[in-house]
Amino acid sequence: MRNSKVKGFTLIELIVVIAIIGVLAAILVPSMLGYVRNARISAANANAKLVHTSMSTALTQLSIAGGTLSEGDEKGIIIGPLEGEGEDAVIPVTGDASTSNNWDNDDWDMISYLGENFTGTGYASVSAASYAVKYATWVQTGDAKTEQVDETTQKENAKDGDLYGCYPLAAEPAKGAD
Repeated sequence: MRNSKVKGFTLIELIVVIAIIGVLAAILVPSMLGYVRNARISAANANAKLVHTSMSTALTQLSIAGGTLSEGDEKGIIIGPLEGEGEDAVIPVTGDASTSNNWDNDDWDMISYLGENFTGTGYASVSAASYAVKYATWVQTGDAKTEQVDETTQKENAKDGDLYGCYPLAAEPAKGAD
C-alpha cells in the first residue's frame, strides 16, 4: 500500500511566496537606501561640527597668544587633509589664514584638536573681527565646500552623489520665497 498523502509544497505555493518576497523587497530597498544616505549625511555633519569646534578652539588659542587675523571682515580657512603619519602627521591650514604678531600657519596645531585619524577636508568661515566661526563644512574627498547650505539642498546634492557636511546648516528659505 502506498501512502496517498505526499508532504511538501506545490509549485504554485512556492511561486506565490517568491512573489510576496519580491514585492516586499521592491518596497523596502528604496527606503533602506534613504536611511543609509541620511546616516551618511549625519556623519558628515558631525565631522563638520568637529571642524567648527576645532577651529573655534584654535582661534581662542590664537587670541590668547596675542595673534590677530589679518585685515578683512571674513576669512575662509581650509583645514586638511591629513598629511604624514605618526609624529610627523600634520593637518595643513591654508586659505585666508594669514595672521600677524608672530603667529603663522605652522602654529595652527589642528592635529591636537582633530586627531590623527581625521580624514577629509574642512572649511571654516571666520569673522576676523570677533574670532568667531560662522559655519564649517567637511567633505571626505575633493575640494573643500565653501558655501553654507540648508538641509534640503544638502539632501538633494547627496542624491546626486555630492556628499558633504555643514555645521550649522543654513536656515530653510521661507515657503513661496524665490
